[in-house]
Amino acid sequence: MSEQSQYIIASVDRALQLLLLLEKTPAAIGITEIAKSMDIHKSTVHSLLRTLMLHGFVKQNEYGKYTLGARLIELGNTCAQRLDVKTIAHPLMLDLATDSGEIVLLAILAQQDLIIVDKVEPPRSFLIIPKIDFRVAVHSTAIGKVLLAHSAESTVNEFFKQKLRQFTSNTITQEETLKNEFEIIKKQGYACCCNETIEGITCIAVPIYNNKQEIEAALSVSCTSSSITSERRDELTKKLFRTAGLISNQLGGTNNF
Repeated sequence: MSEQSQYIIASVDRALQLLLLLEKTPAAIGITEIAKSMDIHKSTVHSLLRTLMLHGFVKQNEYGKYTLGARLIELGNTCAQRLDVKTIAHPLMLDLATDSGEIVLLAILAQQDLIIVDKVEPPRSFLIIPKIDFRVAVHSTAIGKVLLAHSAESTVNEFFKQKLRQFTSNTITQEETLKNEFEIIKKQGYACCCNETIEGITCIAVPIYNNKQEIEAALSVSCTSSSITSERRDELTKKLFRTAGLISNQLGGTNNF
């Protein structure tokens, strides 16, 4: 038994696993399906669901199936509000979205997952980004690559222990190729991905630094690949550097590009 696992409370761990299962499931599901997915008895699932429902974390629909409850929205909003980088970045993201006419994202890396903490669309957006699970798209998005490129070597090595998903024919999944790209990203200060996660969409991203000059988050713009010329890429990159620099300054950090 590892030092970490000996402190895990089994019932709490199962309750959290249940919430994560409901998060990944698009539609409400029943007790039998939950029990099968989690490999536990239906009576245990029933007890967990009743406890989570009591606190509003899970709700039951008219067909007797279960999905996530509204209490989680409140927790998520509170968590997001307490992220200083989001509070600082949001008004600057609004300016960037208006100025560039493109969708702006702010993201952090939580263990091996890419977490989008804020999204701002321009007043007139002609781009619709299909809903994807960004958590597993670290390697195929510019914003994810920037975060990984500036992460500790141990974090990067741990990341490559998993099988990387092939989203499109342009998705890079080879460890050596990605690590070489990370070195280029660190030297040039930004990442650019074309059609690697979604066909027809290009993303450009830059890092945001904190007062310890460590990467705190990453900022990106997303646009149609057909609209990207070398001049347009350079223009958007300059706008990103400027905005990320302003955010970094307020966090006590400095962008060197």
